[in-house]
Amino acid sequence: MTLKEECLSHWQKLGITEPKNLREHIARIFDRHNHQQEILVELYKLAFPQWDEITKITGYPAVGKELWMFICRLFQEFDRKHHPGCLPGGAWMNSGFSVNDKLGPWEIGFDNCQVQYLKDSLLLESQDHF
Repeated sequence: MTLKEECLSHWQKLGITEPKNLREHIARIFDRHNHQQEILVELYKLAFPQWDEITKITGYPAVGKELWMFICRLFQEFDRKHHPGCLPGGAWMNSGFSVNDKLGPWEIGFDNCQVQYLKDSLLLESQDHF
């Protein structure tokens, strides 16, 4: 299964079947947390359902422009309230997903993103010892 297929399957299990559901789910993530880092991790968990099995991500998932802007605006509002001394939305711009105009407005893609899983890391380590 591709990263995109895993992600979309995960979204479907969460009841995310249309942009409205996705917006509501993401907004609830912001409501549950008090720090940018916690929100970023939750957004990555939303994109990578096997988050706890991942040791390294190279690159960033990409999302359509509307989805990227929606999340950026939520980060800006959040930062103005919780982190008034920082650049509003800065954490998202620095560590969030990239934007891809070729994707649909609410689509996610993983073309420029590679994932290394714990099981693969352990396999590589065991091979290094022999």
